[in-house]
This record gives sequence, structure tokens and C-alpha cells, in this order.
Amino acid sequence: METLYIFTDGELKRKNHALYFVPKSKDSKPFFVPLKNISSIMIFSEVSFNKKFLGLLAKEGIPTFFYGYYGEFIGSFYPPENNKTGEMIVLQFQYYYDLSKRLEIAKEILESAVLNMLWVLNGYKEITSEELNYIVKIKDSLKKQNNIPALMAIEGNIRKAYYKALGKIVKRKGFDFDERLKRPPKDEINALISFGNIILYNTVLAEIYKTSLEPRISFLHETNKRKFSLQLDIAEIFKPIIVDKAILKLVNKKEIKKEDFNFNNNGVFLYEDAKKKFINEIEERLNKKVTIYENQSVTFKTVIRHECYKLIRHLKGVEKFKGFVMGGFI
Repeated sequence: METLYIFTDGELKRKNHALYFVPKSKDSKPFFVPLKNISSIMIFSEVSFNKKFLGLLAKEGIPTFFYGYYGEFIGSFYPPENNKTGEMIVLQFQYYYDLSKRLEIAKEILESAVLNMLWVLNGYKEITSEELNYIVKIKDSLKKQNNIPALMAIEGNIRKAYYKALGKIVKRKGFDFDERLKRPPKDEINALISFGNIILYNTVLAEIYKTSLEPRISFLHETNKRKFSLQLDIAEIFKPIIVDKAILKLVNKKEIKKEDFNFNNNGVFLYEDAKKKFINEIEERLNKKVTIYENQSVTFKTVIRHECYKLIRHLKGVEKFKGFVMGGFI
């Protein structure tokens, strides 16, 4: 299943029970968009649509996400969920309110995320050994924490070291990156991380939509006043190997340059061509195949769906949830 990215201004319509796009420019011709293999739509341009179009999205079960001028997420259309069950909602509530059960899932998510961070840094260990060794040293303390804030505090220390190491890697190509700064991002690498993470969060949410999981109930992240939060949990596992690896490849190969960024009083943001370039790299990684079972290779996007099913099996008591770890770095 693919994600449809729209960067062209125009009108989205339902025509003959299919999606029909009419570009604003008279130089471009209208065209049908096959929906059979579309899992979600992400819209970055100025588009108009009507209730019939929303009805088509609802009928086909296609979550649609809208982004502002700077690439910031501004909202979504989340179709009615036909595959949700009362059983799963109750199970998620039970695991959320039982601290020991919630911690078990939250720790596994974080431990998997940390191992994937180490996998990334291990490729540059000649300059990241200090941070790599520090993370290896403190990662086992995740197991000892007995509440979510303490767990997140350890994760914060690990992330600080991880981002310091990323700063060493990108500095070789002339980019300065010392710490994670968002809302708004203050440098080019922070701009890439913010934009990439938003794309990944919504990609994961579109995969959760296809399962019986309730996206409003998470285990590592607090639900707070967010509409959805489970995608933040699952995306945590994949951010290093999808978003961060995409950034490092684009920077190291000089496919992203300083002139690809818009510096203004609101922060640092990607120009449209840079957004497209970055999305293409993320999509390439999401569609890259990895072996998860003997003699079975699937795309990373499928692996994300598998994480949802693994979580469901854990909640039902079938088997313990084990987060996806890249490359077996222990």
C-alpha cells in the first residue's frame, strides 16, 4: 500500500466512484487517482474538496493528513473505524491503568528504540564511540525504572547523547546540530527531524487504522489532550532507522544542502523541493525490504503493521511484545 503525497494546487473530487484531481494550473490536465493501493493521503498544497470527496475517503478507509506552508501538521480526516472492537479498547484501558503492565510495554518500546539508535551510531563508531559507549552503559537502567516519568528521564539522557553523536556526523558536511530544538526548529537538522518525524507519525497512524488497536490509548507517551498518541509509541522504534538514516544519507551525499532551507523569524524550514526530496528518501526506506522471519522479507511499512499485530497479541496474552530491532545490535 502506498501513500499519496499532493504538492499541486487544485481540486479533489469524487467522480464515477473514483478520486479525480483537477489541477489549478490550466497547463496541467485533470486525472484519476487509483485508490486500490493507497493507504493514506498527505496534502501539502492548496486544495479544495467537498462532502462527496470525504464520503469517498470514508468508504475506502483512507486517512488523510494536511500540512501547512512550513510543513507543520495542521489536521487530519480520520475515517470511521469499522474494525475496532470493544474487547481491544477494554484491553488497552486495562494495560494503561495497570502500571506494571503499562511499564512492561513502555520499556520494550524504549529498549527497541535505543538498540536501533545504537545500530545507527555503530555505522559511525570512529567518531561516535564516546556517545555509543555511554548509551550502552545506561540503557540497562531502563529496566530498573518503576514509573513512566523516570523511564522518560533516562530516555531523555540517551536521546541527548544520541543527538550529540548525530551532530558529530553531520558536522563533517558543514551542518551544526548540538541539541534537539523544536516548535520551531532552529537549525537545518532540527528542521529535518521535525518534518521527518511528522511524516513517520502519520504513516504509523495510517497503519494503526487498519488494525483493531485504539489509537487514542498509548503506553509510553501520555495521552494528555492529544487526539491520538499510540502512533508516537510505535514510531519511537522506527525513528532512528527510517527518519534519522534518511537524514544522514541526504546530508552525507550532499543531496540536501544549506540552500534547501528557509530561515526566518519563525524558525528554519524546508523549501518545497527539499520536502519532496526528503519524502522520497523516507518512502524509499519504508519500501525497503528486511527479513523478519526465516525466508520472509517484507517492507519496513509492513514491519510497522506487524508491530501493531504484535502489540495486539501481547494485549490478548498470546505472546510477549518484542519491538523490532535492526541488525541485532545488542
